[in-house]
Amino acid sequence: MIELKNDIESLRSLSQIFSPSNFKKVVREKDYSFVDKRFNKHLKTNTIYNRGELLEYLYKEMQDNYKSEYLYKNVLINKLLLGKYSLNTTTIINEFKIGNSIADFVLLNGEARIFEIKTEFDSLEKLKKQLSDYCQFANKVYIVSNHKFIAKLISEYNNSTIGIIEITQQNALKEIKIAQENVSTFNHLTIFKTLRKQEYLEIIYDLFGGIPDVPNTQIFKECLNLIRSIDVALFQKYAFQKLKERKLKCPNFLKSEQTPYELKHICYSLNMTENEYIELYSFLNQKI
Repeated sequence: MIELKNDIESLRSLSQIFSPSNFKKVVREKDYSFVDKRFNKHLKTNTIYNRGELLEYLYKEMQDNYKSEYLYKNVLINKLLLGKYSLNTTTIINEFKIGNSIADFVLLNGEARIFEIKTEFDSLEKLKKQLSDYCQFANKVYIVSNHKFIAKLISEYNNSTIGIIEITQQNALKEIKIAQENVSTFNHLTIFKTLRKQEYLEIIYDLFGGIPDVPNTQIFKECLNLIRSIDVALFQKYAFQKLKERKLKCPNFLKSEQTPYELKHICYSLNMTENEYIELYSFLNQKI
């Protein structure tokens, strides 16, 4: 049997285990100290368990009693990317800078969709500005939230293009309001700045047959001027296709049942190699 030593305080502390930075240390440095110290400090057990079993217990406790932002992201990965769509046709980008905001979860398949997460522990203070930035890039924008905020969000965004999704007590995604297209609010500069240099140079070459012959310090400005000469909706399609080319190294390992449901989002975020997945499995199977 596994128990929390101090209910919600222990859960809050243990929830920090589910982070890409922590698992980056696990699979790339074999540094397990953070995980093991948290387990030893906050869990009581009457037998010896392996780390995978302890993580599974912890995740279930979070589902029932502490829905953190990680849990929301992991539900989106499992329900949408691995449950509804295909890794062959869909790309996810996490923590993606758009304008002056960082989008929580960007899904690219037939169109660009952004999912902004607001857990019950968050504030809605910055939401309006975040949504304004996202609508300059994405075809559709959703807020994913807890029942605590749903009535307020419906009141605020009922007459907008913004969609609303509730994560239910059973951890299902319930679409409360369907998102509408945002083409009229697309912005050349905002879309351009989402691209890496090599990505926008390839778009410029495809559209104009060459790259501006200017010093490196002027290349951004010259390319942006060229991009502004074409229709913004057309440019968004080119940018969207270029971003979709950011692919996973090991999609079969991500889909594998050997990779726990609880860790799918972390594995996707780290874009783990085959050796890193093998290191992860070894870490999970060790008893502590």
